[in-house]
Amino acid sequence: MIACPGCGANLLFDIASQQMKCSYCETSYDPYQFDSMQKDATREKKYNAWVYSCPSCGARLMTTDETDAAAFCPYCGGTSILFDRLRKVKYPSWIIPFQVDRNRCRREYRKAARRAIFTPSRYKKAEMVDGFRAIYMPFWSYAVEQKGEARVDVESSTSRDGDYLVTEQYTIKGDVDIAYDGFTHDASKAFDDEISECLAPFDTKDRKPFTPGFLSGFYVDVADERSSKYADDAKRYFENLTAEKLLEDDEVNRAAKETHAHTVGITGVSVPTKVTRIDQVLYPVWFMSYREGDRITYASVNGQTGKVVADFPISPLRFLLASLGTALLVFAALSLFFTLKPEAALLLTSLLLIIGVLMCRRQSKRLSERYNDEEAAARRAAFIRSQKTATVLTVLALIVSGLVLLTDPVYNAVFYGVCIAEAVILFALIDKAFRLQMQLATRKPPQFNKKGGQDHA
Repeated sequence: MIACPGCGANLLFDIASQQMKCSYCETSYDPYQFDSMQKDATREKKYNAWVYSCPSCGARLMTTDETDAAAFCPYCGGTSILFDRLRKVKYPSWIIPFQVDRNRCRREYRKAARRAIFTPSRYKKAEMVDGFRAIYMPFWSYAVEQKGEARVDVESSTSRDGDYLVTEQYTIKGDVDIAYDGFTHDASKAFDDEISECLAPFDTKDRKPFTPGFLSGFYVDVADERSSKYADDAKRYFENLTAEKLLEDDEVNRAAKETHAHTVGITGVSVPTKVTRIDQVLYPVWFMSYREGDRITYASVNGQTGKVVADFPISPLRFLLASLGTALLVFAALSLFFTLKPEAALLLTSLLLIIGVLMCRRQSKRLSERYNDEEAAARRAAFIRSQKTATVLTVLALIVSGLVLLTDPVYNAVFYGVCIAEAVILFALIDKAFRLQMQLATRKPPQFNKKGGQDHA
């Protein structure tokens, strides 16, 4: 807690003014004004934080105000989050203060929810929107240096020399002196990779040197991933970035052509890269969870840009009504304006069947990428089996429809019979796709066993 110098009441960081504001006398102060008052924190570069832990999922949150107890866990929806301990927390290097206030957060979420027309109305109600919590998420930020000899491998076009085909390879060498900064990975096990990556990027032009005043009135997630864990990822990212620049450099390409008259391209780039600094930074996120049974949905809003990333489940009733309405409109249009011949009807159902199976394969792939732990192995195996069955049935139906179109039987009943068979398979695929989408839109309670997501800010 930071006390107001005028009346002693609690000072909170005000997003609109970007100042510390007294909750009683409404006087505003610069957040950095209180660094000099907290001599111990300034000397040690540490601040006091009260840590709360969720007994259900193990997530931990920190707050700088000992009177601000967390009411519930934002990650699993548990209502029994308990005080854990008081700890000294090392100053992060940088912070991007919240730019998006609660009202804008609500507006952006509602705007995104309105676009999700099949989402149940309970996800759009006021009590749902009021569940957002302002949390500073910790990230590790990496700076690298590339200094020394870079190597660019080039090769010539293939020529014949007697019985041999000859391709000559050359290496162009040159010195580089480049420094990069700003590659970040989230440092919290609780903060899901997928959400972290979708919320990106955060614009580092708004970052400021850290002071505890920015945290007053907000929660902070705990950085529980090792800072060195993603150093190799940062090196690879910046190596590839420099390689792309070298591949596009006019001088490098000119040197490649001068090396051999028949040079066809650059085959590889090697750049000396080392990590020179790792900083902890805090990025602002509005976060909310909604638990229903053994499944949980997340919604998050980038606290700097207002970008929304949310799980929007589909209402079976809304989906069914929309499908029936669309089918009636299509049927009416075909009846009033077109004469659909048996051959055209068969081609149409075959095309829809191909689209349906491709849609299911896409959903299955997305689901297997999300649930890639050992616990989900049986579920993935079941999905693979059902996918193979659907593919086999689809291929057989398409082969039969192809034969019918080629032989062109006299009786229209043959065409319509195959159409009905394809329609049955199509409806089964739609049902499967619907169930897969429901799995994608909800999650199992978090276990925090995934590595942090990345943000190329």
